[in-house]
Amino acid sequence: MLISILVPTFRRPHHLAEALESLAQQDRSLIGEIIVGDDSPVEFRAGNRATIAASGLEPLVRHVINDPPLGNYPNQCALGSAARFDHILILHDDDHLCPGALATLAQACAKETDERVKIWFGRNEIMDEKGRVDPVRTATNHRDYGKEGPGAVKTVREWSLQHAIPPNSFLMPRTTYLAHMFGARDGNIGDWGLSIRLANSGAHGRFIAQDLARYRVHAESLTNSGRGVDAHLMYELAQQLKVSSPEQIEGRKRLLRQFAVVATTRYLRDGERAAAWKCFLSPDWQWKRRLSPRGVVTLGMLMTPAFAWQWAMGYRGPGIAQVPVGPGRPAMAVAQPSFGVAGFAGHDEVDDRSPRT
Repeated sequence: MLISILVPTFRRPHHLAEALESLAQQDRSLIGEIIVGDDSPVEFRAGNRATIAASGLEPLVRHVINDPPLGNYPNQCALGSAARFDHILILHDDDHLCPGALATLAQACAKETDERVKIWFGRNEIMDEKGRVDPVRTATNHRDYGKEGPGAVKTVREWSLQHAIPPNSFLMPRTTYLAHMFGARDGNIGDWGLSIRLANSGAHGRFIAQDLARYRVHAESLTNSGRGVDAHLMYELAQQLKVSSPEQIEGRKRLLRQFAVVATTRYLRDGERAAAWKCFLSPDWQWKRRLSPRGVVTLGMLMTPAFAWQWAMGYRGPGIAQVPVGPGRPAMAVAQPSFGVAGFAGHDEVDDRSPRT
């Protein structure tokens, strides 16, 4: 088996060096190619080239410079389209593969007897900016996303309801990735969109009960900077998840209730007022939420012009909401207006890391 490893990168040569170092520790007989999709500004490109040259992997690397930059998930889609081998693995430039992870995934794939299985994945350790693993957060991550137990095969629908599939470090047939990688309303949550589309195709996934990757929590990550997570698009995609059993129906309801509060504000911020009203009036907003301080603030935003509150959307203080988004991605920070009252808007935000509670 030869695998195309896809590494999207954006102005982080120092982190890219660590990601490539983790790839250098893998079984190289499994690496068909490493494609680095570079969205970095011009001033970072020389550093990225030097990083690749120093990695010891240069003969395997294709360094693709995107000018103009594509954006995170379009970059990943372009890398998937450029891949030459039958299986792909995505590794974000600020994350690591654990030693032996590639071989573990490849062996599981080669030995697979269930033709319905289209994705192989494991556990993710959580590390800080300096690459130090946090055992407490790691254990919480495993527990919250249903990954404490033994390896198992389940439908991707079931894994998605648990948010168990990581945003990268999984192994997947290239044809499967190409068929499900793109969604017109994915925004910056393309990994969630991929999971939902794969789930709706009827695919299954195999969980391997080993730590296979390390996810870095830091201020420069997509989840903690810029516009934050597109919670309104996560909400829409969760609505699209096809469920059948009573347990699955209830699981989707829990997801929608968790996303709806923040999604309403995000719709408003992006100028989609009709969608915001529809979300606010849906059963996903329970009455106790509507009557809470957060609900009153949201209703006020719905009934007033954007200029009256838009200034507050960039404030990342007490009004930050935490949206659970899956293993290897601790709850994403989403800026919410606080209107100058410490903690007021944050009292009843979505702050539980587990989509199952």
